Amino acid sequence: MTVDASAARRYVGWRCRLYPSPAQDSALLRCRYGLRELSNTLLAKSHLSYGESGRRPTMAELRALTRDWRGQAAGPGCPASAIYRVAVDLDVAFRNWFRKAGRRGKGGSPRIKTFGREPGIYLSNQGIRFEGNRVRLPRYGWMRCKGGSLPRGRLSGPPGRKTRGLLSGRVWLDAGHRWMLSCLFECAPLIPVEPGTDKASVHQGAEEITVSVDGEPVRVFRESKALRKARRRLARLERQLARCEFGSEGRKRTLALVRNQARKVRNRKGDLQHKATTGVVHEAREIEVEGASSELLRQLEYKAEWHGRRLKVRRGPPKPGTAFPNARGDRGAGR
Repeated sequence: MTVDASAARRYVGWRCRLYPSPAQDSALLRCRYGLRELSNTLLAKSHLSYGESGRRPTMAELRALTRDWRGQAAGPGCPASAIYRVAVDLDVAFRNWFRKAGRRGKGGSPRIKTFGREPGIYLSNQGIRFEGNRVRLPRYGWMRCKGGSLPRGRLSGPPGRKTRGLLSGRVWLDAGHRWMLSCLFECAPLIPVEPGTDKASVHQGAEEITVSVDGEPVRVFRESKALRKARRRLARLERQLARCEFGSEGRKRTLALVRNQARKVRNRKGDLQHKATTGVVHEAREIEVEGASSELLRQLEYKAEWHGRRLKVRRGPPKPGTAFPNARGDRGAGR
């Protein structure tokens, strides 16, 4: 989830699982493999152009190459928004690589997409509709979905939108070979919750998250029994995967189990972090963070922005005699 700097709206990410029919599943796979072929074709022609003339193709030239590819046999089954998005993503990747010189030689340049690393199928907001537990995707029709309720407070937007507040969507295949749909919605800002205290601190340890008020621990969010059990099962599957012969059918089956189990661990860990961050943002006006992971800090950042909180991140050892020692980089609405 991201937050608009103007505070007039907020951008909320939403995800659901798709249940396509066999014909829809085949069409999605063909489009997915076709987009990988298109991405590699554009990348190869970009390298060839740079080697011959010292310049890479412009965005207009990439779009022209994309139009030529669209007329081939692999192109008609893909939505136009997904096809042209490949060219946009490649152009952005080249711009970032040339802009950041430190990334050169360290894997920063665009690379050939191998099997299993196909790009997602980008869909525009005009073609996606939601109706109960079904979703309509352009060129693929209606299919069943499961992902909970849509975000509240969605803005109406231009009259051309089929779904209120929807900006874009992307269909992708997760590690467990399940079709997923990720959407970005434009919603109204939240009504800030009145905090119950002025200051609080958050410390993340190896297996727990501690929330303190005035230096005294108030709440400790520990890993649940289900999460610990899922971690142990993931460790066993990883050891089993290491013993499998590379390229064998047993390794493929074990790898699928490892990916599914890793997804379960990530989901349970994310649920724990969401509970901790939401609780502390609702309770305190000023929050100090220490030893937080990137995901926990990301959640605290946008939630503090939503509710008008002040976020401080402690770096390095504490300085004696200060209330918020060595706090660098104030984040949130208090800046």
